[in-house]
Amino acid sequence: MEGILTALQQAHQLAAGGALWPGFDLADIPIVIYDRAEALLVGHPAPPPGYEPAGTVAGRAMHRGATLPEMAANTAAPVNGHLSALVSLPDAGPADEAAFVRLILHEAFHVFQQTALSAMPRMDQDSMRVMSEYPENDAANNAMAVVENQLLARALAGEDGAAAAFLAMRQHRHRRLVRLDREEVVIYEQTVEWVEGTPTYIELRAGAEREALAERLRQHSRGGQNAALRRFYDTGAAQALLLDQYAPGWQAALRSGATLQALLAEAVPQPWPTVNQVVVNEGFAGILEAEEQAEAQRRERIAALLRALEEGAGVRVEVHLPPQVTGVMWDPTNLLNIGPGRRLHTRFCGALGPGGLKVTIEALCLEEWGPGGRRFTFRLPVMPTVHRGADANALADPPGATGGPLVVQGGWLSVTAPSGRCEVGDGSLQIWVACA
Repeated sequence: MEGILTALQQAHQLAAGGALWPGFDLADIPIVIYDRAEALLVGHPAPPPGYEPAGTVAGRAMHRGATLPEMAANTAAPVNGHLSALVSLPDAGPADEAAFVRLILHEAFHVFQQTALSAMPRMDQDSMRVMSEYPENDAANNAMAVVENQLLARALAGEDGAAAAFLAMRQHRHRRLVRLDREEVVIYEQTVEWVEGTPTYIELRAGAEREALAERLRQHSRGGQNAALRRFYDTGAAQALLLDQYAPGWQAALRSGATLQALLAEAVPQPWPTVNQVVVNEGFAGILEAEEQAEAQRRERIAALLRALEEGAGVRVEVHLPPQVTGVMWDPTNLLNIGPGRRLHTRFCGALGPGGLKVTIEALCLEEWGPGGRRFTFRLPVMPTVHRGADANALADPPGATGGPLVVQGGWLSVTAPSGRCEVGDGSLQIWVACA
C-alpha cells in the first residue's frame, strides 16, 4: 500500500502545473487503482455505494471498496457516472514503481484527452473494426513501415534529414493504401497515434527511456510484429517528441482534424527527398524480401496455432456472445490478425457487457465475429466448474434454455453473466451468455 501511495504522490508531482502538457494536471482527474478484489479511488467526486473513506494522498480524498465489473482494463472509463483513469494493479504489486507512476499518468491523460481535448479523434467501434482488419500480413506495407520506423528512430537521435525522409515514406505508403481502397486504415493509424501516442509521449516526458523507444521502433512491423496497434503508440510518441524539437509549443496548434503527422509535415524545415531516394538509401529491396519471407513464416505460425486449437489436448471450449456485447478486452502485444472477422490472441482476451457480464480468457484463443455475435474458441486442461445460482457443476442445460445467472470458473477461464446456458460434449463445452 505504501508503494501505491508513493507512486500516486509522484504522479501528481510530475504533472503539477502542466509540466508534462499544457493544462494537464492530475488534481482534477479521478483515479482508480484496482486489483481482482479491491479498488482504491482517488479524488472521485461520487464514490460508488459501499466505498468507505481511506485517507488522503496528494491532498485528495481516497475511498476503498470492492472492484466493480467496469474496472477491467488500463483505460479511461466512467465509474459511477464520472470519467476516471483506471489502472490495474498486478497481483504481486508493481514490479517497477517508476513504470507504475508513468502508467498512472498514461491513463490519466486519456481522461484529459476526452475532456479538455474533446475535438481530437477518439477510438470508437469503427476504429476497432479497422484494427481487426489491419493489413499486417501485407509484406509491402510492413516493409515500408519498417523504413518509417527506423527513420523515426534516427530522427530522434538527431540525424539530419531523417524526419523529412520519414514523412516522404509515410506519405507514399498512405497513398498506396488509398489506391487499394483502404483509406480507413490511414485514418485509423493517425487516430491511434493521437489517442495512444500522446499518452506514451507523456510517459517519455515523465522519464521513460528514449533509447528504449528507439529500440522498439527498430523492431516494430518486422514480420507484422505489433503492426496493427502497438507500434502506433511509439510512432505517435516519436512524432510528438520531434514536434517538441521543430515546433516548441505545438500543442497550442491542435485543432479538430489535426494529426501529429500533419503538424510534423508543417514543422520540418528540410525539403523531403523523393521516395526513390528513400528506397535506395534505406535498402528497401532487401527489407521487402525479408518481409515476404517473414510473412510466409507468419502464415505457418498461424496455421500451427489453429491446429493446436483444433487438435490439441484438453477440453475444447467455445464462448458465444450476443451482438450487443462490444466491449472486447485484449493485450495489444499478443494479437495476430488472420483476416476479416478472425484473429488470434496468444495469451489473453475477454469481453465486458451489460448487467455485469465479464469473460476473461488467459490462454491461446481464436476470436471470430460477425452480425450474429462473437465467439471465442480455446482449450483448457480440465472441464471448468459451472455454477447456476446455488447449483454447482450443472453443466448441461435443456436445449434453448437461458437459465439464470451463470458463473464458469476453470483455471484460465472466468465467466460471469446475468444469464446463459451451457452444453457439454465429449471433451468439449459450449457456453452461450446473454446480457439479461
